[in-house]
Amino acid sequence: MATRQRGITLLELLIILVVIAIIVTIALPSLLSSRMSANESAAVGTIRQILQSQVQFASRREADLNSNGTGEFGTFGEMSGNVAVRAASGGTKFLDPGVINASFRAISPVGEMLRDGYYFRIYLPGPNNEGIIELPGGGAAPGVDPDRAEAIWCVYAWPANYASTGRRTFFANQLGDILFTDSAVYSGPGAPISPGAAFAKPGPGGNIDGRIAVNQEGRDDNTWRTAAR
Repeated sequence: MATRQRGITLLELLIILVVIAIIVTIALPSLLSSRMSANESAAVGTIRQILQSQVQFASRREADLNSNGTGEFGTFGEMSGNVAVRAASGGTKFLDPGVINASFRAISPVGEMLRDGYYFRIYLPGPNNEGIIELPGGGAAPGVDPDRAEAIWCVYAWPANYASTGRRTFFANQLGDILFTDSAVYSGPGAPISPGAAFAKPGPGGNIDGRIAVNQEGRDDNTWRTAAR
């Protein structure tokens, strides 16, 4: 006698789909949280690289626009060797190899670099300590003050998509401390982070000088906390 093959009934199929949906619903938040945590850890690691590269760039006096023998802090484009470093003679000196890896060469039209779900933006000081972003494609803008650029700079890193690629926004400057805050406003390209956002009040929001806002409200009215050293 022929054996009758029994298939899956519609009810059984619906039960399977419901079980799969429940598993996905339970697992998805955990997977998303793990992804954000990994991106945030990577962002902190990248900032550490930037801190080390800035020290190396300045100590080697790669950029010395005012020719006084003291090195100035750099931009992603300069440190990666993608654009010529600043020089009083206006020369075309490129770092080869750079003091930071080649992934930092892709600078957007608004002076930002995207890596591991996070955007990064460097500010160098102008004549009144106002923060000036990097040029499109990399390099220091004409308004950067060489004397002040010997002493101060800062970097911000924020999620490419808040609550998807990360939640925390990070900050560091020449002091080496890494701070963070949690703001849904800081998300995507061109995020409205003022240069002085993580600096302590009072002070102009556009300036990058003064004390940093360690465990207190910054000039952006968000509380900034210590992330790592």
